Amino acid sequence: MGTLLLASGATAGALGVLKPASAQAEESLSPTGMVHHEGSHTVSANLANLLDDSYTRVADVQGDFVFNQSGTTPNDELFNVFGTAILTMCSKPADELVQAGEGKANFYVNVSGNIRQTFSVDVSQLDDEQGVYMGCSCMSGSPFGQAYVVGVPLASVVEMADLEEGVNTVTAYGADGFGEPLPLRYALEKNALLVYRVNGQELRSTADSSLQLWMPETVAHYFTRNIVDISLTKEDVEPEVQSVEPMYRNKIEISNKVEDSVFRVGDQVSFEGVADDLGSPIAAVEFSFDDGDTWTSCATEGATADKWVNWSFTTSFDQPGDYHMIARARTADGVVSPLSASLDFSVK
Repeated sequence: MGTLLLASGATAGALGVLKPASAQAEESLSPTGMVHHEGSHTVSANLANLLDDSYTRVADVQGDFVFNQSGTTPNDELFNVFGTAILTMCSKPADELVQAGEGKANFYVNVSGNIRQTFSVDVSQLDDEQGVYMGCSCMSGSPFGQAYVVGVPLASVVEMADLEEGVNTVTAYGADGFGEPLPLRYALEKNALLVYRVNGQELRSTADSSLQLWMPETVAHYFTRNIVDISLTKEDVEPEVQSVEPMYRNKIEISNKVEDSVFRVGDQVSFEGVADDLGSPIAAVEFSFDDGDTWTSCATEGATADKWVNWSFTTSFDQPGDYHMIARARTADGVVSPLSASLDFSVK
């Protein structure tokens, strides 16, 4: 795509306890970046030379790199950073969080469909509560977030149902009637959660249920809010699972703000941000200070696909000037960020 995504001022979680990793400069790829294929789409991560001669270029910049996979997006931001879908987690704002302290907690859900007897259950009263960090990302666009969510596995409710033979689809319906069908096997494999607490805050609603559906490595289009009904059905054709738009795979952002981006010669300068790809672990975060001619590759060994990567890269500069940093990520399956993040800064 040859596109640079300016990500200054993006939201990132606290870095907390960071895991060190080595930084290693690599020769420029030929061409720089990588091409990956998603179905009928071909997506290029190549970068064009965009800088004029007024920028100071530095090749093979070395520094200290650390990362972790903790950190959360504040609740008042988590439900406002998305804007593409209307009825799911991507809508804005989420009344059950914005109106904190108002409404009531209601975690009852009706279960119906191709089962021998319908029933209702308060999922918060089940005895298999789980709490996990989980990433949340839309199919397109750059923003993404992460939360510590607490709830009950969807599997616990499914096990309570006396399913008819051949049931292969689950649909969680919100109070507004919205529901997006999913293969039942997929939802169970991903350990989908019926969530009633986000980042320590109990979900409340002014009407109906305040339950939410969360699934790791799954686009937020399926994260239905205010769930009142779960339908378990047998369909002639199992529904397909929607995934991230190809050009928005492997997202990366820089949390440094433009107004803070003036440094002194010799100062230790830390750049921070987050990287995320739904479905494949982040294998490395890479940096260039010469418009993509050379890249410093920093491994994120042990990172998993269900959570984002908080990263920090610290270095110094021995001459004044205006600089341009590009950050990208590389996944375990070899995909380079189609949209890189960039930051302009000055050294005095």
